[in-house]
Amino acid sequence: MTSIIGATILCMIFLLDLTNANSNSSSRKEDLYVANMRRKAIIVQEELQSHHRHHKSHNTGVTTDFKSWNFRRAHERHHRRLRVVHGVVNIFGWGILLPIGVIIARYYKRPPLKCDEWYPLHVRSKVAGFILGSVGWGIGISIRNSAKEHTMMSTHGILGTIIFTFTTIQVLAICLLPDEENVYRKYWVIYHNCFGYALIILTIVNIFQGIEKEAPSNRWKWSYAVLVGVMGLTALFLELIPCFTLIKYKLSSNGIE
Repeated sequence: MTSIIGATILCMIFLLDLTNANSNSSSRKEDLYVANMRRKAIIVQEELQSHHRHHKSHNTGVTTDFKSWNFRRAHERHHRRLRVVHGVVNIFGWGILLPIGVIIARYYKRPPLKCDEWYPLHVRSKVAGFILGSVGWGIGISIRNSAKEHTMMSTHGILGTIIFTFTTIQVLAICLLPDEENVYRKYWVIYHNCFGYALIILTIVNIFQGIEKEAPSNRWKWSYAVLVGVMGLTALFLELIPCFTLIKYKLSSNGIE
């Protein structure tokens, strides 16, 4: 009986040890599984954070490039508008009003177009052309300074500066006009006329050169060529009127005789 009880106790102890061993083994497996899952979770989280940072930096770069591109486009549009304003103001000032002032001075002070107000008209035309041309010259200098890649002034810019300088002298010379009784008046008139005609030729050449620098240059070129042609034909017609008058007078005189 005692042996049976002892055997029973030994069996219970063995079963308890086996149960404890199994429970310990399963708990170790669970611990390893939990640790492995935590490690995988940490790796996935790090990958997600890295992807987020990369995506954010990529988006920031795209945004920066887009803003830079928009800024460049706006700067180019502003630069193009300034060039158009520069061209229009210079064409109207240097290229139209100054030649009209020369035509007034040459043909409105003698028959058949004699006008007592020719001198004020001449001065107003010259001064208005000088003011507009000076504004256009200033815009041209501003355009050149904003284009940092150009270190030297172009031929167009050099000629524009020469025109501005000598036109300034011409306008100031009006204030120094000698009296009619002054012996130096004829020399002043010769100087004023020679400089005036030279500036007109130089201005027309420089305007065409400036038009050549623009992309759609043909329309501008032909438009200004038509204006120059109209002014030239007008001056030629007015120049020939005295000749026609003289020929008509001689023919009528021969008919009378």
